[in-house]
Amino acid sequence: MKHTKTIKEFCESMIKYLGSGYIDYKIVSIPSKKAHRSHEILKKVSEHYKTNISRGKRQYRRKLGKANYSAVCFKNTIVVLRTSGTNEDGADEFKEFKKSLRVELSEWLTLVFFINERKRLTVRLDRLTYRRIREDFFIAIKNGNGRDYNFLKSSWHNLPHYKGIGVQGSELHRFIKKKLSQFGRNWKGLFS
Repeated sequence: MKHTKTIKEFCESMIKYLGSGYIDYKIVSIPSKKAHRSHEILKKVSEHYKTNISRGKRQYRRKLGKANYSAVCFKNTIVVLRTSGTNEDGADEFKEFKKSLRVELSEWLTLVFFINERKRLTVRLDRLTYRRIREDFFIAIKNGNGRDYNFLKSSWHNLPHYKGIGVQGSELHRFIKKKLSQFGRNWKGLFS
């Protein structure tokens, strides 16, 4: 099991596994009332799906036609990934990654992993998350609150740099420039 501490590490691990044959996924969220037992839950998930086996054992299982499992953990969210092959899981336990995979990391942040028009895996923010950020920028600009504006700007720059987030950043930059000129604020834009 891969334990990640930052959103960037989480995205890198997810793209690595999704791009190397892990085509099925299952998302497990640890409830806040059980957060104090998260170590036990992670151990249980790891033992049940055998996510910590060696590379040689993974290759052996693949040659036998059995599915391999891996898991990526960020805070209270665990994404269990599975390769193709025979398995003992329930029929509806795992979903197949076809076009996109939506992972809710918190009530304020949801990421969408998807295959773009160039057939490459990338990540972007969920529509609702993006709209919230855009509204927060608008409110900060409208109210003349430079502190909130700079906090939002630094939060945006701490997101991982992927094509999907980059496209959203370009749209957001245009929106911010328009609103800054509309309200007569002499602040720097998103990428200034």
